[in-house]
Amino acid sequence: MGVTVKSHGMLEFKRINNVQTYTGGVRDVLVVRQSSSPLIQVEIRVNGYLLDLITVKRNILRVYTLKNLSPTARVTVSNITGGLDMTLKHNRTFRDFDFFEKLK
Repeated sequence: MGVTVKSHGMLEFKRINNVQTYTGGVRDVLVVRQSSSPLIQVEIRVNGYLLDLITVKRNILRVYTLKNLSPTARVTVSNITGGLDMTLKHNRTFRDFDFFEKLK
């Protein structure tokens, strides 16, 4: 498991790579914090595909999950690419999903 922290102005990105899951898979977790807000956003990706988008603000927790994904689905990951993909362009369900709009 590797952890990378990058700061861009008021945003801090903390990326945790190769997190082992209970099913033996591997996933990436991206935590985004804004210094001027109590909001925390967490993305969980497997092989570049967004599985969960979680936002926490004060005492409110919001979870956005992929549509049509079975709760018992098994995802096998052969390679996880690096970088901060904030566009979600490779995910069909969230291709046009503006999660910054959801955070307002």
